[in-house]
Amino acid sequence: MDAQRLTMRRRRMDAYRALSTTNTRINKADVLRFEAEHKTSTLAEKENRALTLIDEAITQTVERYGSNAKIVVSCSFGVDSVITLHLVKRVCDMRNIPFDVVWNNTLNEYPQTRLFAKKLTADWRLNTIEALPTTTIRKIYDEHGVDSLLKRKGDRSNGQPVVEKCCNALKHAPMQRAIKEHGWHLMFNGVRAGESRQRWMSARRDGDYYYSSGTWKTWVCRPILWWTALADSFNYGNNRQEDVWEYVRKHDIPYNTIYDMNAVIDERYDCPTVIIDRVTAERLSAEGYNVFMPRTGCQACPIPIKRGYLRYLREVFPKVYRAMLFQLGFARVLIAEIPEDQRVALIAELSSFGVITEKTEAAILDRLEDVIEFKPCVFDGVGVSKRK
Repeated sequence: MDAQRLTMRRRRMDAYRALSTTNTRINKADVLRFEAEHKTSTLAEKENRALTLIDEAITQTVERYGSNAKIVVSCSFGVDSVITLHLVKRVCDMRNIPFDVVWNNTLNEYPQTRLFAKKLTADWRLNTIEALPTTTIRKIYDEHGVDSLLKRKGDRSNGQPVVEKCCNALKHAPMQRAIKEHGWHLMFNGVRAGESRQRWMSARRDGDYYYSSGTWKTWVCRPILWWTALADSFNYGNNRQEDVWEYVRKHDIPYNTIYDMNAVIDERYDCPTVIIDRVTAERLSAEGYNVFMPRTGCQACPIPIKRGYLRYLREVFPKVYRAMLFQLGFARVLIAEIPEDQRVALIAELSSFGVITEKTEAAILDRLEDVIEFKPCVFDGVGVSKRK
């Protein structure tokens, strides 16, 4: 390593050495500097910096807590989490330092995620601990009902939306209990700024290594915070290079098969909707087609509806689709979300074919099974943001 690069590396790490449980974040100027550096960095440079940051975070943790230091990787078994896990494992294996893996199993996961978690735990000999909720998604919706399936988390215009209550009960509370129970002093995660505007704002607020005095009450390190992917939904001025999947290819890392279960949901596509692999999905998306590319996380969740999730579920996971409509009560709200002119036309069509006897929304709910059999695609376009 030449003198200039060594000086830069030391300067980066110096930014973190003043951190404490009272001085919880690095300077804003340093956060912006690190963000700017990553915008023009190669994957190799980002990888080296991630390994250095991980090593520094572990060193500080051992200095603070001695031989009792407990380290954990929060892993959803999505690609970002697995990359972070791989990076941490490289450092810990080299230093002979043990660590845990915590999986926030919401009991609402894709079957592909459950299988992959089990296999990777065995193949990499991980000490995987499941953080489990004390309730179920069904109980949450039974208790709180369904407000608007299109409201974002954080939208408090009419109180806390049920989707936020669901996330708190199935994800945040179990993780908080697990951290307290196991006493982890340092937690790594695979959050990236390019995933959404909210995560970019969080990245600028907290940086890639900080003490969470509020939510988690432990040290948090996000080594791939400024890595990018071509499929990112938010571009904050980065070079939009493919760091994520290039790292997977470079190190031959296994990944969750849900990433190869993408579907074209675009009327302009003259082929039948089929499950396509990730590479094909990214190519078609770049060409301007609407392609639903699933991510790990809760399967029965309304948040991705704007990306065409209802049609995707109906065609790829029909049992989950029906459970959302009937058991969770999404159908009533979905009918209300249909634009008025389309809803009037739908009621007229159903009435003319004798599917319903009264021209009302209540009649649709009363005969929902028949409605779906007659018109399977009835909810496909509800809430979908059209690509231009």
